[in-house]
Amino acid sequence: MSILNNKTQVSIESKLSVSDIDSSHKYCSCCNQPFIEELWCKKCDPYKIIEGWTSENLDIDKFIKDTMYSRKYGTWLEWVPFDRFINVEQIGEGGFSKVYSATWIDGKADYKYEYGNWKKLDPKPIKVALKRLNGSHELSIEYLNELKIHWNVYLKENFSLGFYGMTKDPVTKEFMMIIEFASGGNLKSIFLNEFMILWDDKIRILGHLILGLNNLHKLGYSHKNLHSGNIYISDFELNGPANKQKSDNKIYGVLPYIAPEVL
Repeated sequence: MSILNNKTQVSIESKLSVSDIDSSHKYCSCCNQPFIEELWCKKCDPYKIIEGWTSENLDIDKFIKDTMYSRKYGTWLEWVPFDRFINVEQIGEGGFSKVYSATWIDGKADYKYEYGNWKKLDPKPIKVALKRLNGSHELSIEYLNELKIHWNVYLKENFSLGFYGMTKDPVTKEFMMIIEFASGGNLKSIFLNEFMILWDDKIRILGHLILGLNNLHKLGYSHKNLHSGNIYISDFELNGPANKQKSDNKIYGVLPYIAPEVL
């Protein structure tokens, strides 16, 4: 969970522009069903936006489309072709994934209602993190469940990194998550390099961490790899249902941070 990005400065969620539309319209002109949100038909509008692409994996396709059909407008995942990213550079590696920084040419989806359809506005490049899921060319149920965990946490946890969508490496065929780029780095690097951080700020950060972990546990998940270099939810196979460690008898985490009684 990223507690280092100020959400007053960095929005992880785009909003649809409806300022030019007569808000008196309450029913969809296609199916005549009432809008669930202002000018948003849950039945028709997602179809207009998401059809015409495929990840070449039916489970991934369904997962992404379900985020549109089941949530409010402005909060869904996108499928993004890999050629829409430039300046891709590896910046980190874990036991189950590699992380890259990249420039997303089109940026997070921002749509405008015009002449009866939602149309994507002019692209605005943004810097993002791409998280390659090792071995995901043969996507398992476990990997898919991890994606759902990230999405659920993003929707319900105020301090989690933004989860924008999915892409796929055209060479390895491995899937990659498109995540908000944490420009400040991890907590350890911040405290080592930023000498002007006051104790009030450190206490505030600690408070955010406690709230975030508490909310994570309320959702039925545990981090299983919590340390100063990995404060946000990141490593796959290291977070999941809280009883998973008991069921598979595996030990998760980095050795210096594992409780002695677990070893």
